[in-house]
Amino acid sequence: MDSSQGKGEGDKTKKKENPTTQANQRGASQPQPPQTLNEMSRYYSDANLPTLESYFCSLSVADSSARQQNPFPDNRWTNGSSSSSSINGGAGDGPWNSNNGVFLNGNSQNVPYYSRGRYWASTNGYNSSWRRRSNQGSLNSHVSFGNPRMRSIASLAKDRSSSAELQRKISEGSKETIDVIFEGVIFHVCDLMVDPYGHHVIMKLMERCNSEQISRIVDVITQQQFRFVDICIDSFGALSVRSLLKWLRSEEQIVRIVRAISLGALAFTSSGNSFAMILQCFKQFHPLLTEELLEVIAQNCLRIATDEYGCRMLQQCLGIGCNVVKQRLIQEIIANAFRLCADSFGNYVVQYLLELGDPNVTFSLINQLLGNFAHLSRNKFASHVVQKFLNIKYIDPSSIVLDLLRDIDTLLCDPFGNYVIQTAWSVCTGELRMILMRHIDRNKPLMRCNMYGNKILQKLDL
Repeated sequence: MDSSQGKGEGDKTKKKENPTTQANQRGASQPQPPQTLNEMSRYYSDANLPTLESYFCSLSVADSSARQQNPFPDNRWTNGSSSSSSINGGAGDGPWNSNNGVFLNGNSQNVPYYSRGRYWASTNGYNSSWRRRSNQGSLNSHVSFGNPRMRSIASLAKDRSSSAELQRKISEGSKETIDVIFEGVIFHVCDLMVDPYGHHVIMKLMERCNSEQISRIVDVITQQQFRFVDICIDSFGALSVRSLLKWLRSEEQIVRIVRAISLGALAFTSSGNSFAMILQCFKQFHPLLTEELLEVIAQNCLRIATDEYGCRMLQQCLGIGCNVVKQRLIQEIIANAFRLCADSFGNYVVQYLLELGDPNVTFSLINQLLGNFAHLSRNKFASHVVQKFLNIKYIDPSSIVLDLLRDIDTLLCDPFGNYVIQTAWSVCTGELRMILMRHIDRNKPLMRCNMYGNKILQKLDL
């Protein structure tokens, strides 16, 4: 009786030892999942970009079974150990069911694998603040929800160090690597183009993209016009779009981008970040492909020329060497010359037009302004334009001077007109100078009582 009881107790003892021994043996050979917050932080920090890239390269973008694969090749959380089995109430196979590729919670409900991180944390008592801390640059924070490949690459592109590593991977990677990275960022391309670090990844990726992938980028960024305008106005976004313009390969791609730029052209011409994008279109593409954009600029020439950045853009457009663009803009500038001359920014556009040295353009401007030179001479900004006309060597200044004589009495004592009269005196010769001198002699008493009139008398040594 005693011996059998002892034998029974011995068997029980022996049975109690077996699970522990087996668990120790499994624990010695297989890594255990993190049990504390410190262990969890160290575990997440091990998931670096090379590990991520090696996993991405092992997957095919077109692989329909990708969602059923375990995103952790080393199977750290799904090793079937006693620790992992305690999470779901002691299930023998652990929380990961390798047969059907789903995560089984305590209620035996199927949850997609990409929610495991959130579920694992919730079952171990970690709150939302822990999840926010774990979202900073770790692989597992990006596979908590959504497609893990998409989330992780797009998020890594926004990190300073990871962005540089991704750029290196793009430069050195194979076509398969490029395809995987492209699929990871394409749906986040609008956000990445305006990101301080992400836009570098997108610009580098465009260099390796094929024509179909470039078309997909065009599709995404032009899908919503207001979003496209926001990208182009942003300093980083403008650089990204200008880089995209260089890699457009088909006429369809060019037409679609130019149409989107045309719709937002007025906003772009008023932005210091994006007006260069319009210049690039005129320089890079055939005039037939930019005809719509040119018409938008020409029809709003007055509004654009009177803007700080728009006047600079027009001057550069006149100097790009495309006759189609140049002639169309010259036509509109001449038609609006009177109002442009009197504007603080528009006067620079008219002066630049005179500096081109085209006699036909100069004579057209003179004919457009003839009868208004005296009025323009009394304007702070337009007076500089009138002086510019008088100093042109290949024209006869007599028509302009005779126009000034219509209001000579006012100009002799005007804060701005007196400088125009001084310039007119220096360029006049013969009979024209004698006519001008008679008007000055007649107004000399009044000029001596006026500080601006005195400037003319001092200039002429009278």
